[in-house]
Amino acid sequence: MDCPHCHQPLSTIEIETSDGHIHFIEECLNCGGHFIDPYLANFLTLETTRNIDSIIPKSRAVTATNPVCSKCGQPMSGIKDDSVPQTVTVFTCPNNHGDFFPKNQLYLFKQAQQSKIYFHKLWGIPLKSAFAVLIPILVIFSLATLLPSILEQATTTQENRIKASEILTPPLITTISSTQVLISFSTQKPARTSVRFTEGLIKTFIVSTIPQTNHLLSVEDLPPGTLFKYVIVIDAGEKPVSTSEYTFSTP
Repeated sequence: MDCPHCHQPLSTIEIETSDGHIHFIEECLNCGGHFIDPYLANFLTLETTRNIDSIIPKSRAVTATNPVCSKCGQPMSGIKDDSVPQTVTVFTCPNNHGDFFPKNQLYLFKQAQQSKIYFHKLWGIPLKSAFAVLIPILVIFSLATLLPSILEQATTTQENRIKASEILTPPLITTISSTQVLISFSTQKPARTSVRFTEGLIKTFIVSTIPQTNHLLSVEDLPPGTLFKYVIVIDAGEKPVSTSEYTFSTP
């Protein structure tokens, strides 16, 4: 693949995300930019982005052009919403193939993201919208026509959980304080969703009462230092399906 910005070959590097998983991102040795999977920036630590952006590019003078996606060749557009400060530049593919961060912008984005979260923690202000700090993901419905028949074949709980994982992005836990977390996730088609806690808290929260693709739940008044387990229930107009258990702990 070639760099969206300077069109030089990209190099693949391995990184570890904040949840302990290994991922691969594309790095341009010429201009210092990075092309990464959608939403992945939300899972990177500040230290990781500092190391990634420490690259010294071969060329310090790159002609300013509108970047194009490394995978599909479509023009990328700048993300302009509350999740990205005006001083930070991030481009996204219209077909959801990835996000491009020019040199130093990935580290600057992560600094801004953490500063906003720390501000809410410091002042004790509940953060009601996770998408004020998280880069949103655009969901492509490549399986939309197959989904009804797939769900009809899900005759066991285990099968349902497998299908649920196919239409759901992994949930992201954003810790606001020792008693409040945000749970955010996306579905591949508009759906009603709920979160059912199975350990640490025995309660079901309705997340989305109308079908939508971006889902956010703010859970408050949690006991500190506690392990929680939960499942996500997805109703996309067919038989509701449940995910396998996810976990998080309050500090």
